[in-house]
Amino acid sequence: MPNLKTLLSSPPVSLTQAERKVVRILLDDYPRAGLGPMARLAAVAGVSEPSVMRLVRKLGFSGYSDFQRGLVEEVDERLRSPRMQLDKQRYKHPLPENWDDYLAGTSSLVDETRQLMSAPDIQGLCKLLSSPQHHVWLHGGRYSFFLAGYLHAHLRLMRANCHLLPDSSHIADALIDVGEQDILVIFDYRRYQQQAQTLARVAAAQGARIILFTDIYASPLRDDADIVISAPVQSPSPFDTLVPAMAQVEALIACLTHQSLDTLDNRLARIDRIRSEFHVHLIEDA
Repeated sequence: MPNLKTLLSSPPVSLTQAERKVVRILLDDYPRAGLGPMARLAAVAGVSEPSVMRLVRKLGFSGYSDFQRGLVEEVDERLRSPRMQLDKQRYKHPLPENWDDYLAGTSSLVDETRQLMSAPDIQGLCKLLSSPQHHVWLHGGRYSFFLAGYLHAHLRLMRANCHLLPDSSHIADALIDVGEQDILVIFDYRRYQQQAQTLARVAAAQGARIILFTDIYASPLRDDADIVISAPVQSPSPFDTLVPAMAQVEALIACLTHQSLDTLDNRLARIDRIRSEFHVHLIEDA
């Protein structure tokens, strides 16, 4: 069975209006909304308890308790460290087949990722990041910092006022300049880092808007983000994969490039002229 968030986002059967209300509540506060009593979920969604029961059965569960067990298993999976994953022994083939299996699995995750982002979210994301009045700040964690750096390297070619926040003690010094109407893009995936939570809280208090790139689980930053871009991270390896997240970043770069074609050519030409000046000086100095 696919992970429950994907199942809720793209149910295999048609749903009634009441069932769709329950799905919306579950997705808005995933997975916590489904971990409490069924009566509470029904009340928050404004539907009857039988409507909740019909939904979970349509999704393939025998009942609400069975549905909750699935949520708990996903939460448990999210908290597992690479060391705890080592005993899974998911590969059953020699090394060449392992290679192919991994790539095939990653390809399916990218397909799954396409279902996790709506057109309005994409349009809102591109509008925020392309707007010149917003300064953009980017930050990533221990493993996701390269995603922030990659996006930053492209954004600064397209627009001014893009800043990569360091993953170090100097981050506090940089935060003082984050102001109202600025955009903070945070990459934070499971085994979430406290530094990202502190960064988001301080930036939001200073008036910044938060764009969160994260996994499909219960990131503590979900409730505080203005836009959430989710990607699956589970892989046959003991270590999570960031390939779907990288695909999202490249898709974002492609969309921003298309959106700014009228001004990007002139900006890139000016950058090339400046680069050529450095090249000439290097030759002369040699």
